[in-house]
Amino acid sequence: GRPASGTGETSRGSRPASGGTGRRPVRGRVKGRQADGAQSSESATGGRAGLPAGSGALLLLAVLAVPCVVATVIWPLATFAVTGLFAVLARTIWAGRWLVRKRKSARVRGLLRVVGFPPTFVVSLLTALAWPGLPAAALAGFVLWLVLGASLPPEWWLRPAPVAVAGIVFGVVCGAIIGREVERISSVIPELRKEGLRALAVLGGFVALCAAAVRVVALLV
Repeated sequence: GRPASGTGETSRGSRPASGGTGRRPVRGRVKGRQADGAQSSESATGGRAGLPAGSGALLLLAVLAVPCVVATVIWPLATFAVTGLFAVLARTIWAGRWLVRKRKSARVRGLLRVVGFPPTFVVSLLTALAWPGLPAAALAGFVLWLVLGASLPPEWWLRPAPVAVAGIVFGVVCGAIIGREVERISSVIPELRKEGLRALAVLGGFVALCAAAVRVVALLV
């Protein structure tokens, strides 16, 4: 009887041991997968760091718009400078992101974006002068010419109302073109925060509309 019970005990005792060793690796694998998922989610969120999204993009738009509106109210020609500057910045940001899209090291990406910012900004400025600069400037100039009675007086830049109308047209056209390019480039660079770039793109038109509203209120008061 004892040999049978002994063999039974050894067989019974071996089952929990084998079962225990069989279950622990499974739990370890599950925990490992959860850790890998957490790391991948963190890397994904870290890869999308940069311009804010959602309400943060709206807050950025509001903060940047205040001094720009003040400058535009004082000098209406500043609308064109504000629109062009933020259009170039939007293009520079996504060009810098495209430059480092295949780099895995965060240090290398940061170094490349800092070092490559000046040449990227210059190239973006040159391309923005051609597109959307030329069509937006042509349309704004045509609207200015119509508002001034189909003529350009010698000191047309000193007339705030026609310049403000032309600035609105220039800002809206630039914002529409850059916003469309942001949608196109976001399909190539999925980690790009297009909400913040879209905020920069429409900033020129938003500033022009706010400056025109401030001027209208000042005339009514």
